[in-house]
Amino acid sequence: MGCLKFIIKVIIVILAVIGFRSLGGWDWCVKTFHIGEKPTQESIIEKSMDVADFSKIPDEYEISKSANVLGYRAVIAQHEATGQKLAVVNENKGIKLTKEDFKNGQLKKKIDDINKKLSYQYIHIEDFKILKQGTMKTMGQTVPYAQFEAEVTNLPIKKIKGMISVAQDNDGKNKIIVSANDGGKYSQIIAEQFFKNVKLSKTSKED
Repeated sequence: MGCLKFIIKVIIVILAVIGFRSLGGWDWCVKTFHIGEKPTQESIIEKSMDVADFSKIPDEYEISKSANVLGYRAVIAQHEATGQKLAVVNENKGIKLTKEDFKNGQLKKKIDDINKKLSYQYIHIEDFKILKQGTMKTMGQTVPYAQFEAEVTNLPIKKIKGMISVAQDNDGKNKIIVSANDGGKYSQIIAEQFFKNVKLSKTSKED
C-alpha cells in the first residue's frame, strides 16, 4: 500500500503540471481510483478508447488508470522497470495549452500561471524550468514537446523531470501528453517509445 500511495501522489503532481485543480487528499484518491481493485489491461485499454488507442504499447508499460477527474478525462501509464509515469488527457476548458504555445514562447508563462493557482495545495510544484524543446511522433503526427524540471513540495522526492506535449485529433481537439519521474530517473527515450505506439482511437482516426 505504501508504494501504491507514493505512485498516486506522483500522479497527482504530474496532473497538477497540466492544470488539475485540488484533488482532495488521499481518501478522495482511494475512492476515485478504486485502489485495491486490479482490472485487466484489456479492460482498461477498452475503457480508454475515448482518449486514445493504447492497444499497441510495448509490454514493459502498463496502463494503471483510466479515470474522470474533476471533469478531466485522463489515462495514466507506468514504465514498469523505472516507475516513470506517462499520461494522456483530453482537452478541457481548464487546460489552455496548445501546439502554438511551444513556438511563441507562451508555454512557460501558462504553466507558471497554473502553478500560482495551485500554490495553496499541500502537494504542488515550484521553480518550473524548461530545459529543452524538440519534436516526437505520436498519434500519427509530429508534435512539439518541452522537457522540464521542477521542485516538489511535501513528497519524498524533491525534484521531478519530465516532458509535456500537445497532440491534436481530427476534430481539432487537443490532447495533453505528459511523462515524468524522479529527477535523476527521467528518460526521454522511455517517453517517446511509449507515445509513438499510442494511436488515435477509432472514433478519431489518424490522417
